[in-house]
Amino acid sequence: MTRVVFVYDCRWSGDCDEKFIDDYNFVQDQVFRGPHTRERFQRQYLDNPYGPSVLVVVYLEGKPVAARGLWRNDIDGKPAYQPGQTCVMKECRGHGVFTEMTKRAVELLPKDVILYNFPNPNSFPGYIKMGWVNIKQYYLRFFRSSKQYDTEHPDMMDETYFNWWVKGRPDIKYMKRNGNYYLVRKYPRPFCYKVVAKVTKEIAITCNKAPLLVIYFFPSIHKTFYNKNTQPLRPVVRNKELNYVPLWKIDAI
Repeated sequence: MTRVVFVYDCRWSGDCDEKFIDDYNFVQDQVFRGPHTRERFQRQYLDNPYGPSVLVVVYLEGKPVAARGLWRNDIDGKPAYQPGQTCVMKECRGHGVFTEMTKRAVELLPKDVILYNFPNPNSFPGYIKMGWVNIKQYYLRFFRSSKQYDTEHPDMMDETYFNWWVKGRPDIKYMKRNGNYYLVRKYPRPFCYKVVAKVTKEIAITCNKAPLLVIYFFPSIHKTFYNKNTQPLRPVVRNKELNYVPLWKIDAI
């Protein structure tokens, strides 16, 4: 049997040349049906206000077949990384590429950094197998009061993060409830919006206001009858002492 030999190219974002970026975006486009542009790469990895990220591209016979990033996204002023945009070409799955990419990327980081992620149902078992811990399970719940939301989501989105990752997006709108302001986005059901984060009034009013007569949901650890057949959002962490991650830190916000 012919042995499959994968070549792993693992770099800090500041060391990525044009070919590496093109190869990274190529794999992302093939798996996630792009387009993944140079502009997005620049914003996410090179203009990142927290510092450099770690990126991996995997090759088979000279062709890029897998990619992933450890996205720098600090929590409470502490260095933190989120493994995101992990993709492996269909014909290369089942060879341990996912695990090996993660291992090699993590080896570049200092031992004391925070590592967290929001894996989908397909990759969730892989994280648990690697020893990561699921800290919560979130389901959608009707937004009835600010108190409900604030109890489960105490961290407001800060201005630095908003200006870098959210500002200018037409799909992000705001709503006001009980004197508080929240960023929201359309949920894929008629007349439904999902709360993204609590923000200051100054941040909120830079976005368009959400329409009236819509239903708002927010991620909650309390499962309700209308979530009976839905998959929860399950944050996982490598740092077992960490028990909360702001959900607006997700790369797919």
